[in-house]
Amino acid sequence: MSEKMNLNKETAEEIVEAAEEVTAEPAKEDKTPKDKKEKKDKKAKAKSDKDKKPGLGKRLGRFFREMKAELKKVSWPSREDTIKKTGIVILCVLIVGIIVWVFDGIANGLVNALLHLFGG
Repeated sequence: MSEKMNLNKETAEEIVEAAEEVTAEPAKEDKTPKDKKEKKDKKAKAKSDKDKKPGLGKRLGRFFREMKAELKKVSWPSREDTIKKTGIVILCVLIVGIIVWVFDGIANGLVNALLHLFGG
């Protein structure tokens, strides 16, 4: 039991020392303008290295590689499915066109009747 207490006591002392180091004020360094300039240059260089984009050729190459990989994942319809679906679209367009034509004829007839009735 005394070994556990010694370990706990040592751990507690380490925690207290770490807390004292954190709360202690850091020593102020004498900074010269040269030191500040060097730090700014280093920060600017590090920032510019991170912000650099790859060249146009590399970006285009990556784009086409990714596009090829995505197109491999696509499940393409068979020829029969494509023909069936194309026929359905054409049929729907014809039906909607006929409906619009009928309503246009009805609206045209109503407008002509109203103009004739009121002396237009």
